[in-house]
Amino acid sequence: MTYQDAYDQLTTLVDEIENEQVPLDELPGKIQLATELITFCQERLRNVETDYQKAIERLPKR
Repeated sequence: MTYQDAYDQLTTLVDEIENEQVPLDELPGKIQLATELITFCQERLRNVETDYQKAIERLPKR
């Protein structure tokens, strides 16, 4: 899954929950999925930030 896929799924889930389009019996599962997508996105962002910092550190000093 890509970051964009996860983000798109998450925003769709949030919209459905906020607009009360999710039946009560399905809500816990949707919340669990949203939590997993948030964790995935946060991890992906941290990894990109780490890679970026490593790349910056390798640049020649001026």
